[in-house]
Amino acid sequence: MLGYLYVAAALAAGLTKGWCGKKTSGIIIGMRPTLLFNAVRMLLCIPIGFLFVLASDAVQNLITDPLIYLIAAVSGIYTALFVVTWIGCVRWGAYMMVDVFVTLGIMIPVLLCTLLFDEPMRAAHLIGLALLVFAAYMMCTYNRSLHQDRPRLRVKQLLLLFLCGASNGITQFSQKWLRHVGSTDISVFNFYTYVFASAVLLILLLLFPKDDRAPNIAKNDLRRLALFVILMSACLFLHSFCSTAAAGYLSSAQLYPLMQGSALILSMLMSAVCFGERINVRCIIGIVSSFAAMLCIEFL
Repeated sequence: MLGYLYVAAALAAGLTKGWCGKKTSGIIIGMRPTLLFNAVRMLLCIPIGFLFVLASDAVQNLITDPLIYLIAAVSGIYTALFVVTWIGCVRWGAYMMVDVFVTLGIMIPVLLCTLLFDEPMRAAHLIGLALLVFAAYMMCTYNRSLHQDRPRLRVKQLLLLFLCGASNGITQFSQKWLRHVGSTDISVFNFYTYVFASAVLLILLLLFPKDDRAPNIAKNDLRRLALFVILMSACLFLHSFCSTAAAGYLSSAQLYPLMQGSALILSMLMSAVCFGERINVRCIIGIVSSFAAMLCIEFL
């Protein structure tokens, strides 16, 4: 039961974070502003994470096994990659299409946990993963139906979508990896994840050339961004913390399909109500296929 409560908390945080992210994607234009915005998010997560370390009475665990640092580094690097690619994707793509590609990322923890940790992989799991691929295709056609005035998805955009999903999948795998090495305190792991994510984003920000063509952000938009970045930082940490905690109670074949399947349904409702993305036959087929995939992976 506790594992499912962690899942519910992670879903609530993820949905709030998604709403804020979609809102900010229309304000932040260009790679440097995107890197800067996400670097601030990660930096805000560091003191939030340290407060969780203090609350867990886990300060002594900050000095830990080198393998834990390695796992946290993997988590931090791909968390940084995920947040940057996600904002880039939702800027031009339908929210639900991006969500399905993020869902595709569950292939990575399910397959890697099967190969590395001997967690069972059944035929129903493979059917479910195939259904997810079909769902991603349907959501691409759905995105096209929403934006008929735009050209079809370019190779660059498809690669960005796959990179977004893959980076999320590797981040999820790192949470399961942590559990299999008989890990440190979850709060310590999440604290180091955002330390590494902040470092990666700040390095990229220093290396990425300034684009003088990028539009300036209005003062009103800056105030909105400040509010969004605080909300997203808190929700990002809460989502990661609860996801990692849930991984200790549920297997990867249970946890990731359950989280992504529930997130798909909630996101579909949010995209229709908050973002005006009409729900048509293609969208329903994509969502139903995703849900069927989750049923195959989790219950069969």
